[in-house]
Amino acid sequence: MSIVQLDSPALRISDLRKAYLSRDGRVVQAVTSFSVDVVRGERLAILGPSGCGKSTILRILSGLDAQFGGTIDWANDASADAKKQLRSATVFQGESTLPWMTISENLTAGLSGLKLDADTVKRRLDHHLRLVGLSEFASAYPHELSGGMRQRAAIARALATEPLLLLMDEPLAALDAQTRLIMQKELHWIWKQTQSTVVYITHDIEEAISLADRLLVMTARPGRIKAILDVPFGREVEPFERRSSAAFAELQAKVWSMVAEEVGQSLTSSETSKGASA
Repeated sequence: MSIVQLDSPALRISDLRKAYLSRDGRVVQAVTSFSVDVVRGERLAILGPSGCGKSTILRILSGLDAQFGGTIDWANDASADAKKQLRSATVFQGESTLPWMTISENLTAGLSGLKLDADTVKRRLDHHLRLVGLSEFASAYPHELSGGMRQRAAIARALATEPLLLLMDEPLAALDAQTRLIMQKELHWIWKQTQSTVVYITHDIEEAISLADRLLVMTARPGRIKAILDVPFGREVEPFERRSSAAFAELQAKVWSMVAEEVGQSLTSSETSKGASA
């Protein structure tokens, strides 16, 4: 395992590999031969069948799993500002706001590991609460907000750390369909304002095409890169506009076909494995 500094792009992953030991002592290869560059300011969506290693990659990039093979090269963060921003910050699928803290306190807790003076903390809190439309709810507790508002608070908490890389793990999956569509539009606007570099994990192909610049489609386990596809829309084109385009439907069908092929292979492999152990 190696982590070094890189001037450009924002992130370079080379030959990433991760294996687990099962309860019965078998080695299970989760991810193998995974290599990709993530460009500064881009939004990369990672798609693939369940169990293909998407969450494994996110855990490694977030620093929650340091046991892996291959190399992760980060843009140079050895400057004086390195202690004022996180290398990565994660927005999770489930509820992640702390219920005993106000929204403002939740954001402050996210900054606790950084060397920031009180004025900088206040400036970041005010800016990011305003960015996600929660300035009026700084003193509210999570249970007083809707699901969409709580998720906006979680996004603000991550953004306030000004991370080199923003990781999002199915961040809208728990929301109802209407709120989810609205949040897609809000995310598009927030990323446009912050110029965030984003790795977005999702099962939702429509959502990925609505938000991303590129799509990375993974194979069934062990997870490899099956394809990397450019999304044929400019950064200024919002999610609702994208969905009404013929190019959207064409790309959606193409990705669905790729994912379905991998799901089929995964099911076949699973049945073969069951038969062999019977």
